[in-house]
Amino acid sequence: MRYHKESFSNYYQEMSSALRGFVLPRWEDFPDLELYMDQMIVLINRYLSFQDDDKVVTASMINNYVKARLMPAPVRKKYGRSHLAYLVVICSLKDALGMAVIEKMFPPGMEGDILRERYNAFVENQVKAYHFVADNIDSVAIPLLQEKERISDRIHDLVMQVGVSANIAKNLAERFASQQEDEPQ
Repeated sequence: MRYHKESFSNYYQEMSSALRGFVLPRWEDFPDLELYMDQMIVLINRYLSFQDDDKVVTASMINNYVKARLMPAPVRKKYGRSHLAYLVVICSLKDALGMAVIEKMFPPGMEGDILRERYNAFVENQVKAYHFVADNIDSVAIPLLQEKERISDRIHDLVMQVGVSANIAKNLAERFASQQEDEPQ
């Protein structure tokens, strides 16, 4: 696998800046009105646009999350802040964690202040995680981008290290979540 050093360096700087600048909306930033499905999809895709997927969420995905009781059902085909919160969390974590782990973090049926507080804590922790990842990748990437030789081999090492780190983080999240006791109903 070959990499062009200057091109990769520019791309890396863009990604590092994006990681450090990515912020999800807090509960209070969500629209304070009921939304239809197509409006929900637009908002969620906008909120999570850092991800490269063309569509982070679709109508059928939302319907499946409701059927699986991972999030509340709409009220008269309209969605509110609680739906947005559940969808942001599910769509942010679905590629890394199984739904059972997400369900432990955000049990179905949470509402009101409990959901607001848990969601806002998720947003704060996601910012910390993005900065943590950016800092750790910088510690590897910056020195290698300053090297003169073997840049392709070293970038390949960076790609492998990021992939292995993601796998370790997923494994740890699942193990930590398995230690959580079920919340009283």
